[in-house]
Amino acid sequence: MVRESRIIAKLLLSEPDETTWQQQIIDENILQASSTSTANRYARTVKLRLMTLDRECWQLIVSESERLQLLLVALMNQSPIVAEFVADVVNPARQQFKEKLSGNCWNEFVDENLRLHPELAAFSDSSIQKMGNNLIKALAEAGYLDSPRRRNLQNVFLLPDVATALHRLNKDELLPILEGNA
Repeated sequence: MVRESRIIAKLLLSEPDETTWQQQIIDENILQASSTSTANRYARTVKLRLMTLDRECWQLIVSESERLQLLLVALMNQSPIVAEFVADVVNPARQQFKEKLSGNCWNEFVDENLRLHPELAAFSDSSIQKMGNNLIKALAEAGYLDSPRRRNLQNVFLLPDVATALHRLNKDELLPILEGNA
């Protein structure tokens, strides 16, 4: 939700009160959602993700090319299993010079990690599949894959402002993962 994240980051920078937030999300429909429930769901999801970052990151998301990598950082902060997937599946594939990720890499990862993440067992198969599809899409948007369909691995260089943000947020453990070294 790159477009939505940029809009919500801009709104968060204005420090809206609850009335202004609702007015922008519902009345103004700044996310251009098809219904108020969809607008609320998207806004809540993006806000929770962006709240794992700081104000300087929001500014970069609004105006800079770092946006896509910072949104992946926010996703990793909100869902640590994303960082584990990158560290355990994506990075080893890149280090082994594999051309692409397999179509079932997410399902294999989930099957192998159910003991570490028993909360995954509470989700239906279709929800697990949707999580995987969204994760693959996020990796493609951040440049780790050429597209969600082809899943060809790409070389990624962590942008300096993203590395600086990780230090500032005390998330140094994500540096080697995002750089492909973990």
